[in-house]
Amino acid sequence: MSTRTAGRLPGEPSGISVVVVDDHGMVADGLQRTVANLPEVASATVCASGDDLLRHLGEGHRVDVCTLDLMMPGTSGLELIGILTDDWPDTRVLVCTANASAEVAVRCLRAGAAGFISKFRPARDFAAAVTRVASGERYVDAELMSEVVERLAGPSSDDEPHRSLSAREFAVMEALARGEAIKDIAAALYLSPKTVTTYRARVLTKLRVRSNAEITAYALRHGLVHLDAV
Repeated sequence: MSTRTAGRLPGEPSGISVVVVDDHGMVADGLQRTVANLPEVASATVCASGDDLLRHLGEGHRVDVCTLDLMMPGTSGLELIGILTDDWPDTRVLVCTANASAEVAVRCLRAGAAGFISKFRPARDFAAAVTRVASGERYVDAELMSEVVERLAGPSSDDEPHRSLSAREFAVMEALARGEAIKDIAAALYLSPKTVTTYRARVLTKLRVRSNAEITAYALRHGLVHLDAV
């Protein structure tokens, strides 16, 4: 398991335990340093994937807050939120992603996440988000707040085709919308190219589109990905 821990000295008062889950080393290290400097944080650990986090929890480590990227190897972010909600409900999830759209935020919050923030926010905003989530509150990226509140207040019915996508299908759809190749998606998600091709077929059917270009157009039209992420 790839983990790195920055904790306080032995004998210091106990505080919250935070795990940064991100497979981008430089990003993860920066987030870890930000978290470790918070006075209420006793330990700040990095896990390079959701599967690493699950192993970390399975070994009996207490995790009060995990900050979670959505696109990682192995178990996808949305799947991981569901697992944590069911099996480790005391671990509060703060999603920290480059694909910060209101629709993605709503999906994460409805799946059980306690907060959602863009990776492009300053360190002080990230620190504030961790502190809020650790205290039992919810946190939503300020630029998305009004639209997220509006969407959460509305019905959660599958009135839009992408609402019917499973967590794994949604992850594949996002990757396809960004123009990633089947073999690269397979490698990133620890799946076979054949399995990813099956997911792609399901996405095409559920979205009622016929090509990767139409998946991209659909994702942009519904705010599922940003232009700078495509």
